[in-house]
Amino acid sequence: FNWNASTTIQKGQRYFSKVLTDGPISRINFCTIPEREIGDEMPVYGDYNDAYREALKPYIENLNNARGLIDCPEAFQLALKLKDENAEFSRLSQDRVYENLSFRANVIAYLKACVLYVANGCKWEPEIDEFIRWSERYDLYCKMRFFGDAIKRANDTGEKSSKRGPSNMLMQLPDEFTYQQVIDLRVARGMDKKGTSRMLGNWKERHYIKVKDSDSVPQKFSSSVFIKLKFRKGEQ
Repeated sequence: FNWNASTTIQKGQRYFSKVLTDGPISRINFCTIPEREIGDEMPVYGDYNDAYREALKPYIENLNNARGLIDCPEAFQLALKLKDENAEFSRLSQDRVYENLSFRANVIAYLKACVLYVANGCKWEPEIDEFIRWSERYDLYCKMRFFGDAIKRANDTGEKSSKRGPSNMLMQLPDEFTYQQVIDLRVARGMDKKGTSRMLGNWKERHYIKVKDSDSVPQKFSSSVFIKLKFRKGEQ
């Protein structure tokens, strides 16, 4: 089943405004046309000539001729990699909306990869890997850019809206930081304080950070200094 629709951003936002947390947004692959600079030449989209259609023909025939169960292990392995990358970014950004949207985006990316694999005569190529990776990131960007704030408001009407998309919180901290600095960062991003220890424990378990050695007795998280093991300033 393949369904396509086009509309303006504003109408699309209104159309989905009543079902923000019901699932349809996560199940649709979104894309947009880049906003052009004022005064630029008007872009032309969809100018496909006979040569283009002829070049596309063998791929369409491969899809039409496909029968039975076709296994694509490369697509499955790529989906696992993207799942892990999305999980890592979710832990570092602490963005629940991004995490929830990433689950279905990963399924969409996997299905796209399978279609391209079959269209290419059941041959996997690096270009398929690159396109699927880019496509999933683009899909998630559009969803967060156009619906992210509205979904957050729907989940918690008392939360202040932010025009920023999710970002890596660890990258915003110095290479050595205190517990209080993490609290301050969470509060500045509209997050609660009580999740600080759990987040730091998660980062420590994943070897993103470590607790700085102390000459005294072991310190509680709230009294500790932390050292980044990933995303240090000189590595960015």
